[in-house]
Amino acid sequence: MVFKELEIQGFKSFPDKVKITFDEGVTGVVGPNGSGKSNLSDAVRWVLGETSARQLRAAGKMEDVIFGGTRRRGAMGFAQVRLTLDNSSHALDVEADEVTIGRRYYRSGESEYSINGQICRLKDVYELLLDTGIGRDGYSVIGQGRIAEIVAAKSSERREIFEEACGIAKYRYRKNEAERRLAAAAENLERLRDILGELEARVGPLEKESEKARKFLELSARRKTLEVTLWTDGVHRAKEAVRRQVRDYETAQADYERFDRQTKAAESEAEEIRMQAQQLTIAVERLNGDIRSITEQISGSESRIAVLENDIARNEESAADLRAEIAAGQQDSTEAAAALERHRAVAKSMELAGRKLAAELDALNDELVRLTRENDQSGARRDTLRGEVAALTARHTEAQVAQAAAKAAAETALSRLPALEEAAEVLAVQRDDAKQDLEDTVRYLTTLAENEQQLKNIRAGLELKLKSRRAALEEADRAEQQLNRELDAARQRLSVLRELEKNMEGYQNSVKTVMRAASARRLRGIIGPVSSILRVEPGREVAIETALGGALQNIVVENEAAAKAGIALLRSENAGRATFLPLDTVQPGVFRGKLSGSARLASSLVQADARYSDIVSNLLGRIIVVDDINEASRVARDNGFRSKVVTLDGQVVNAGGSFTGGSVQRSAGLFTRKQELEELRVKAAKLQKECLAAQEKTDQCKQQADALNAELTAASSEQITAANDRVRAEAERKRLEAAMEQAGTALAARQKEIDTLNAQLADSREKAAQAEAQEAVLAGEIEARSGELNRIAEGDDAFLTRQRALAEQVSAKRLEQVSRQKDAELAQAQIEALEQRTRDAESRRASLEESLAALAARSDACRAEIEAIRKAKTDSRAEIEAKEAEIRKATEQRLSCQQAETEALARARTAADSREEMGREMARLAERKAAAESEYDATAAKLWDEYQLTVSQAEELCVEFDSLPALRAQVADLRNQIRALGNVNVSAIEEYQEVRERYDALSTQVADVEGSRNELTRMIASLSGQMKEIFTDSFRAINENFGRIFAELFGGGEASLVLEDESDVLSCGIGIQVAPPGKVIKNLEALSGGEQALVAISIYFAILAVNPAPFCILDEIEAALDDANVSRFAQYLRRVSDKTQFIVITHRRGTMEAANVLYGVTMQEDGVSKLLKLDLEQVDATLVS
Repeated sequence: MVFKELEIQGFKSFPDKVKITFDEGVTGVVGPNGSGKSNLSDAVRWVLGETSARQLRAAGKMEDVIFGGTRRRGAMGFAQVRLTLDNSSHALDVEADEVTIGRRYYRSGESEYSINGQICRLKDVYELLLDTGIGRDGYSVIGQGRIAEIVAAKSSERREIFEEACGIAKYRYRKNEAERRLAAAAENLERLRDILGELEARVGPLEKESEKARKFLELSARRKTLEVTLWTDGVHRAKEAVRRQVRDYETAQADYERFDRQTKAAESEAEEIRMQAQQLTIAVERLNGDIRSITEQISGSESRIAVLENDIARNEESAADLRAEIAAGQQDSTEAAAALERHRAVAKSMELAGRKLAAELDALNDELVRLTRENDQSGARRDTLRGEVAALTARHTEAQVAQAAAKAAAETALSRLPALEEAAEVLAVQRDDAKQDLEDTVRYLTTLAENEQQLKNIRAGLELKLKSRRAALEEADRAEQQLNRELDAARQRLSVLRELEKNMEGYQNSVKTVMRAASARRLRGIIGPVSSILRVEPGREVAIETALGGALQNIVVENEAAAKAGIALLRSENAGRATFLPLDTVQPGVFRGKLSGSARLASSLVQADARYSDIVSNLLGRIIVVDDINEASRVARDNGFRSKVVTLDGQVVNAGGSFTGGSVQRSAGLFTRKQELEELRVKAAKLQKECLAAQEKTDQCKQQADALNAELTAASSEQITAANDRVRAEAERKRLEAAMEQAGTALAARQKEIDTLNAQLADSREKAAQAEAQEAVLAGEIEARSGELNRIAEGDDAFLTRQRALAEQVSAKRLEQVSRQKDAELAQAQIEALEQRTRDAESRRASLEESLAALAARSDACRAEIEAIRKAKTDSRAEIEAKEAEIRKATEQRLSCQQAETEALARARTAADSREEMGREMARLAERKAAAESEYDATAAKLWDEYQLTVSQAEELCVEFDSLPALRAQVADLRNQIRALGNVNVSAIEEYQEVRERYDALSTQVADVEGSRNELTRMIASLSGQMKEIFTDSFRAINENFGRIFAELFGGGEASLVLEDESDVLSCGIGIQVAPPGKVIKNLEALSGGEQALVAISIYFAILAVNPAPFCILDEIEAALDDANVSRFAQYLRRVSDKTQFIVITHRRGTMEAANVLYGVTMQEDGVSKLLKLDLEQVDATLVS
């Protein structure tokens, strides 16, 4: 057997995969310190099964053998070593020419061994390499610094290597295994004898119980046959009852469906009629809305008429005022005309007087001229003076006349100014008043426009609110009707279910009989059926009903006496059978299975008073409830089909493994009916509250709509009134604008006239002053001229007197003429003023007449509008009458529809009553069917619970019988016989058989174990003898070789191995006695390090001489030797290399020279080892890695 190849990957400093091949002879491994040479020996030791990290020079964790990474390389995740041996001689017990032992270790801590690629155990590797010297505890691998341990170790510790070398390791291993098995056999034998003693005490009593049980089983088998026959007959009768109930139910269902169709048809007809009635109601409401709208318009028209009539009245008042003003103006015009006529007459008389005065003046002038001609003869100077005096006199007279005229004009202007100024002030006041009234009217118009817009917005908002409230009212009305329909339906269904509950429909006749007797106080202690004491979680009703089955109608009673009294009553009245559950005798059920997933015990899904806990546990404590049939199958299988499993929808996996299932009617169960009753009570109460709330909401919406309608009507009236006020204000504004314009024009005319009079007054006063000054001048000149003339014509006094008199007369006449002219001018001015006044009065009268005409036109327009409104009212009333006629017609049609709806609803109610009656009948039949099915299921369940038989299996066991009473009597007799046996341990038969078989088997086993113990004792003795013989012979040979090799390596001296206790060869320590040449050594510690190493090498070579290892790995074992000893070591190594393959890790030149092949280990990269192979025979160097 040769070490052929070593493959390393990820082990210590070898991250890359490296394959090293080894040939026979000596292979040297060299390299500097720290290059990783010793990692090769550690790799071999590790792959051979070394489990101590310290033996591998690690830090205490096996993870440290994995390459930990460098600055350039990452850490490896595993370490792997594979060692290949040549097994062509089949020294190893493997059918292969090569054996590859592999080991891989991961950082996670997982480890695996393999032999030729097959995963194996460390034990398999250990057993494969026993006594080959290359195992985990062998001597084929000597680690660095370990060679001296052979010498330094204690004598007892030294035995391992010698046992391995002597070839008794496998015997030691077998002996240890045998001793371990012997100890186990002794322990087992003691245990078996204890059990056997216990069984001997049980066999006798069990044999008696077994005989009693066999008799019990015989009677029970006969009872089983008869009971199965009795129950099977009950099943058949229940099945027939179920068929009969199914037929009756199907008939009732057909009638129910027929009545349902009639009900639906009548309801559909009633609904159609109701829809027609609703359409008519909507039409009536629409017509009423139209009438309300028309009525609102009429109401607005009345307001409009009142406003228009008020406008007409105000126009009439204004017209009356205008007429009065016109009349006053007419009177003023008449007075002005009269005054004008008077002034014209005065002016005419003044004109005539002026003409007469002019004639007189002409006559006087003529007389004066004549007189002057007559006196022309008096001389030139006198004539001149006379002419000058005459001229001055004329000028003086003209000045007097001008002065008088100016004074008269000034007086006239002064007399007219106050009246004109007063009239101007009046006109200014009128204009200012009109202006103020106009401003007030404009502000009033603005306020009216704002009010009108505000009213318009208010009306629009109210219309939107009214529309929203009407929609809400309709929605609330529809909701109320829907809730009322739902409430009626809920009450009808509630009434049906209460009737069923009251009549105890679905309960067996026996239960009804007992409960009626309890109600009549004929029985005491009766609590009620099981269904009445339980409250089931919502959604679990079907599951609990299915779980209880027929037990749902079991009657709970106070005590055993009450149960007996109930049974006596049923027997006396021949009312059937019932099961009673006394509170003082019913025992709780015990569940010994396991629950998983959604599985729950049925008892946890119900609530009941604490006093009923035993009954609940007895009936439901061993039944499991799950979600669906798949989970039911899984849970039943987990519990070994020992428990009944029920799903939420009523499917059943029975104890024993049979399945029961199908459809379940929702209303057939008592719990379902009870739950539905409770739900309907809650629903009806909730619907009642919702109906009241909906009715309240409807009334509230109606009140809000009515209030909004009233507000809308008031807002509309206010809007119309505001519009009318605005129209009147517009007319008033126009009138005031015209009045203000007219007053302004008149005021301007009066102001112009005043200005003219003031100018005339100033001019007249200036002219009067000028005339007065001219008169004074002229009077002085006349006086001078007259004095001179008087001197000239002192003698002509008569002429002068006459002339003077004539001149005075002319002057007086001219003054009178001027006065009359001024009077005429004044009269003419008064006439012109009166004419202007007349024209102003005419203009005012025309303006007033125009205003009067406008008022008349406005009143006519108002009357026309009133007439149009009244005509529209008449038309609206006609329209209202037409719509009222339509309403009456629609109301009659609606009443007709309501009557038809009532008739249809009556038919629907009749059909619904029939349907409900049929529904109650169906419910009763369903309850009876359910009761029959429950009885069937209960009997079938009884067959299964009692005998684990299906109905078909039970039919095979049935026997013929004459009558049911006789069959019941036989069953009762068998029960009495079984009862007479007392307590029977049926399991005693099997237990006796089992105990007997165990007793016999244990007896045999005790004998076998005793035989095994004796055989193991003999085998241990034999192995000890063989080991002693082999060890003695091998130890002797090793000792001899040790002395020889010691002398050869030391160059003389003596050495031997000594057994410390020759009487105990297999366990005593081994001592070493050496005497190098020229020395006496009493203690090995006195040897130098090199000597100790050489002694150890001598022992090692002595072992190899007796039991050569296939290969040896020596890691620097000669490091402590000097060169001479190294040469002797190398020579000896070379000499024995024909028997053993050596791999030497060394630093010594002499050892290297003894090698056939050298491997150099280097670290070209920090932390990573590389190998270089040097074949010394071929002188060829190759880089291995």
